[in-house]
Amino acid sequence: MNKQTYRIGVIADTHDRWIPLIEKLFKDVDEIWHLGDVCREPILDSLRIINPRLTVVLGNNDFSLESPASLNLERNGERFHLIHILPRQMPPRAQWLLFGHTHRPLDEMHEGVHLFNPGSAGRANKGAPLSVGFLTCEPGKKFRAEVVLL
Repeated sequence: MNKQTYRIGVIADTHDRWIPLIEKLFKDVDEIWHLGDVCREPILDSLRIINPRLTVVLGNNDFSLESPASLNLERNGERFHLIHILPRQMPPRAQWLLFGHTHRPLDEMHEGVHLFNPGSAGRANKGAPLSVGFLTCEPGKKFRAEVVLL
C-alpha cells in the first residue's frame, strides 16, 4: 500500500473472546474502531497493544466500560457515525453509518448513506462467519469498505 493510504480496522461484537488472527490482520492499520459489545476491558487492552489509536462505542452488553454510545468522526473529508445498534433514522450529515449488534457483515448504500457492519469477531450468529472489517482510503479516492473472514 502507498504510504499515503489510510486504513482503519473495524471490529465489533467480540463478546470477551480474542482471536489471535486479529493481531496479524490489524498490525498495519492507522487506527482501530470497535463498534460495541466488547464486554470486558482486556479485549481493549489487546487492541491497544496493536494500535493505541483505538475508538470505542458502547454496545448493549458493555456494562462496565466507559465509552460513548455513539460518535461522529471525520477522516479524510468523509463523515462517519459509529454506533452499536442500527438506528431507525439516518444520522444527519453522516456519509457512513458503522454499526455492529447483528453479528452479520453488511456493506450497502441506503438513502445515500454507506452502511457498514464488520460482523462479529467473537460470536457467530445464524450461520454468519466470524469477521472484521477495513476502511481504506487511497490518495485522491473515497474510503472503501471490506469484510475479512476470520
